[in-house]
Amino acid sequence: MIFRKYSKVVCFCLATFAIFCTTSYASSVLKTIQVSYDNIKIYVNDKLISPKDGNGKSVEPFICDGTTYLPVRAVSEALGKEVKWDGKTKSIYIGEPQVTDESMVWLNDVDYFNSYTNDSCSWEVCDEDSFKDSTGNFCSRASDTRIIGTGSIYTDYLINKKYSKIKGKFILSYDTRSSQTNGYLKLYGDNKLLYTSAVMKGGVLPIDFDVDITSVEKLRVELNNEAGQTFDIVHYGLVDVGLYK
Repeated sequence: MIFRKYSKVVCFCLATFAIFCTTSYASSVLKTIQVSYDNIKIYVNDKLISPKDGNGKSVEPFICDGTTYLPVRAVSEALGKEVKWDGKTKSIYIGEPQVTDESMVWLNDVDYFNSYTNDSCSWEVCDEDSFKDSTGNFCSRASDTRIIGTGSIYTDYLINKKYSKIKGKFILSYDTRSSQTNGYLKLYGDNKLLYTSAVMKGGVLPIDFDVDITSVEKLRVELNNEAGQTFDIVHYGLVDVGLYK
């Protein structure tokens, strides 16, 4: 058996911190380490995955001192778990979004003030882990918007200037992941357009949004679908959307 095995000396900023007895803080340590790349493959539920970083660049597992190191983001997302990095505490959170020093409320838990729907447009709050996004991951906290053909739907919330930002994800459902109609998320504050997302359609990854809503009394969340002459049914999702003080 022939292995493609070689070693590289790499300057690597490890997520390791030296704690000194005479100080109350941890200091980053820069180490030069020797690692071995051996064409390591990762299978999740018997499916081969191609690990990539947050920018879509391929990353390769390696071995150091007898321990195999895997890219945490790629493996976690393959298991359907979201990964977040907290730069303040230098912590990695896998799974349920972690609220640390921010007072917030989930949008799904806020009662709406007004909602526009019709026979071709509807929305509902989903049960936990019942909404599946276009990448195949189940979402623990989501709302599902259904639009047939060209149309729009919106929901208004009275937030009374209590929050400074709204953030979350705009996604396409797994069942309509091949849709070629153009979907957009728009956010309004007191009838003023604050945000328009990039286009959401088949082949587009979930879109993160983080929008300033300081001093907003009435927040409108609107979804638009541009389908031309077609009457395809498309399901869009808003996932882990929170209002933060």
